[in-house]
Amino acid sequence: MSEKSPLPRRLFLQLLGGVVGGAALGSSACQSRAPHETGAALPLYVDDGTGWPVYRGPYLQRNAHIAAFLLPADGRKLAQMCDRYLNDPANRAVEYAPLVPNVFVLYAEMSIASLDARDQALGWTRETELSFWVPTVARASVGGLLVTDHLAWFLPALVVDNPYAIATGREVFGFPKLFGQFEKPADIRRPEFDASVWGFERLGPDAEGGMRPWLDVRRTGDGEAARTWSSWDEAWAEGIDLLLGGTEPSARVLAMDEMDVPLVFLKQFRDASDTQRACYQALVEAPARVQQFYNGGPLEGTYHLTFHALESPALPQMLGLPLDASGALQAITGLWVHLDFTLEAGTELWSANAGA
Repeated sequence: MSEKSPLPRRLFLQLLGGVVGGAALGSSACQSRAPHETGAALPLYVDDGTGWPVYRGPYLQRNAHIAAFLLPADGRKLAQMCDRYLNDPANRAVEYAPLVPNVFVLYAEMSIASLDARDQALGWTRETELSFWVPTVARASVGGLLVTDHLAWFLPALVVDNPYAIATGREVFGFPKLFGQFEKPADIRRPEFDASVWGFERLGPDAEGGMRPWLDVRRTGDGEAARTWSSWDEAWAEGIDLLLGGTEPSARVLAMDEMDVPLVFLKQFRDASDTQRACYQALVEAPARVQQFYNGGPLEGTYHLTFHALESPALPQMLGLPLDASGALQAITGLWVHLDFTLEAGTELWSANAGA
């Protein structure tokens, strides 16, 4: 596949299924540790008895209204990002490579609750989220040979408007969450919105950070009337017809269950005595799992995403998004879904602290 070619349509929905329906591969060669294998040796987390703000998992995302946009990206930039955040820190104990030169942008509105019996009784919160998803292939060494092991999603940035979600996501899994604000769409089936992020227009000794406009999403043209999916199976079948097709992916990728795609994170904390180093650093994978599908469908019309010029966060540059002079680009395709899903316990694939 050429570096500039879009994601094959059939693979697109397979991977999107992994975003909201991933379940960790129980027999994966990469999973050297089960989620709770070392739990008995770990000290108890100290809190005020309620778990807030870093509440206990697993986590339920209810009434999630999600719009997903598929964007072209620079495959070389994506590979460099995988090296920087995943491969090099772990000395390539597991190697992640971008599957295709594409990035997914997701806008989501949902309610969040803990499924832990203690924290579940405390209540729930709302969250609006803007996230960036890079589909990768994880490769592991088997008998001295590097072999494709499974698909995984790497999220280089998420912007959320809930401080509890920032604390929990960063501390438990390593989600690189940033604080933001949103002008929300009235209907997820027409997801026109504005997102602001706490950032910098220019970097320098006298630069002051603050809330800055970052992304505008607008629809141009009405397009053809789209059908609505009433079940996950229907969404899968019709999505293949409507959004997928093109070049067939490899037999190995097709053989994988589309519900078995984990998320991958670099979880780390700066050391207090030497802030250039990490006192803890690990590669973590965790699955999201669909619990209830309500409906969904392809987005009507064409969508344009416009990024305001900020030097931080510099995510469009890091992803290699082909922005025009005004900072805009057109989405290849898009869809919306309404569902409930859970984020399950994670698995530590590699840790710099192992054996310490």
